Amino acid sequence: MEILNMSVWPSHQGKGIGSKLLDFVLSELKKHKVKRVELGTGCFGYQLTYYQRAGFRVDSVVKDYFLDHYSKPIFEQGIQHQDMLRLYIRL
Repeated sequence: MEILNMSVWPSHQGKGIGSKLLDFVLSELKKHKVKRVELGTGCFGYQLTYYQRAGFRVDSVVKDYFLDHYSKPIFEQGIQHQDMLRLYIRL
């Protein structure tokens, strides 16, 4: 299974909503006997540490993903996202 486009409105971030949502999704997938969940995120920033805290591990790097698939550059902390990390967790 793959998780796509999970987000919490900025004014509601930092309240545990995203963690509860992710925990719920992973719990439901486990009930359905899903063994592995994957997702993609940037190579740095709060999203990466969020998923790592939840137990996700790096599987691979997709070079130039954000350059090739987005019409406008994406910056975080003054750094442009270029490559995507593919992460996974075993349930």
